[in-house]
Amino acid sequence: MHRQEILDHVRNIILATNNGLYPDDVSEFASMTYDLGMDSFHLESMISRLKDEVADIEFTPWYVKASRRGHDTVGSLVDFIDERLSRQVSVGNATSTPATTKAQLEAEVA
Repeated sequence: MHRQEILDHVRNIILATNNGLYPDDVSEFASMTYDLGMDSFHLESMISRLKDEVADIEFTPWYVKASRRGHDTVGSLVDFIDERLSRQVSVGNATSTPATTKAQLEAEVA
């Protein structure tokens, strides 16, 4: 899945979980909480759908990074998903162990 496809899919999910938004509101640089007015319920609904439809990705590192730095943009989520999908492909092709991958993810949050 290419980045643009991920962006389009995330936009569609955001629009589906937030009836008061218009497609032009959901730009790549829009903050989900400040610009789009998403609360924890909206965020969790969106993440649940992404897990079901895109991939089984652990989104906790994104939550931590986005809240700590205030970078909860649509684009940051798309980049996160794109990176994780790329890792899943490369881990599937490499001989690394799941423990190594988990340690790498935990190191990013720290």
